[in-house]
Amino acid sequence: MNNPVISVCIPVYNTEKYLEQALWSVATQNFNSFEIVILNDASQGKDSLDRTCKKIVKLIQKKSKVYRKANKLLPVNINYIENKKNRGLIEVRRTMGYESKGLYITQLDSDDEMVPGALSVMYACAEKTGADIIHGSSTAGSFNENNDFIKSDENIFGAVFYGELNGRDIFRKWFIDIAFTGNIWGKLVKRDLYLKAFDHIPYTECNMLDDVLVFFFLSRYLNKYVGIENQVVRYRMNVGMSSEINIDNMRKWRNKCSMANVFTIISNSLEEDADFKLLSDENDRLKFLMIFYLQNTIIELHTCVEKELIPQAYTMLCDYWGKDFVDEVDAALVRDAQEKLNEQSQLPEGK
Repeated sequence: MNNPVISVCIPVYNTEKYLEQALWSVATQNFNSFEIVILNDASQGKDSLDRTCKKIVKLIQKKSKVYRKANKLLPVNINYIENKKNRGLIEVRRTMGYESKGLYITQLDSDDEMVPGALSVMYACAEKTGADIIHGSSTAGSFNENNDFIKSDENIFGAVFYGELNGRDIFRKWFIDIAFTGNIWGKLVKRDLYLKAFDHIPYTECNMLDDVLVFFFLSRYLNKYVGIENQVVRYRMNVGMSSEINIDNMRKWRNKCSMANVFTIISNSLEEDADFKLLSDENDRLKFLMIFYLQNTIIELHTCVEKELIPQAYTMLCDYWGKDFVDEVDAALVRDAQEKLNEQSQLPEGK
């Protein structure tokens, strides 16, 4: 059998609860040249029927053969891989890229859904335009007890630049103008360019802001971006690592701290790479993002981490970000809070 045109990559990290739904949405696509690559990052999670990731994959393999034959579609190969030890999302995405055989890669988180016809629409656009990357629209929401999708008014990952961008404008429209999101899912990307991005990324255990890291390097190789209005993904809100409110163990906290690795890798690359330099406003944006995400993590340290874990969590935070930087940003947060209290105390009564 010839290599598939598209590889759909699905990382699994304790999100088996929705995996069957995600897999089925891909396996039933009306496209005849794609594979599914699933990498279980040492997750021991199970769904509501007590099924492991591997059992869910076997079920979908069996069901999809029947479905695709009945609908006169070619069978789809599912390549299932397991990590014996948790390596983090960056390394999972790297491995899936190298395991993929398609000319293009698209990714889907295991708690989301691919919209029917998504692969056909994105590939047709790629063929027509010759674009290196096709960015489809998404819908954010949740599923009710009847498994109906309830659309949300808010979609924080939904920004798409509808139309064409070329060269360095792709990077600036994402990084400076925030005209579209850099999330990996919802995009069809040429595999060879995707792998080039990872040439700049050393091994790192990182579970958050992985999209930012990958797209930072991917964007420099993109000659043409095309954004389309067609819906390709249903994004499930308020699930996953970023939505965890109560941090009751150090594994969860390490996931939060690991986003510091994103900025360390980017900063080191900029110092070493003479061929790619940031402009003044791009440097300012990078510094802003570093402070913004550290601020959020410090706030979580004070509000989400179990009280008895705070001393250990603070030490880990300093290990990742640097003690001086953590203390400086923490002090600035305290000053800002105090200034707001002072301003409120000076308001006329009743305001």
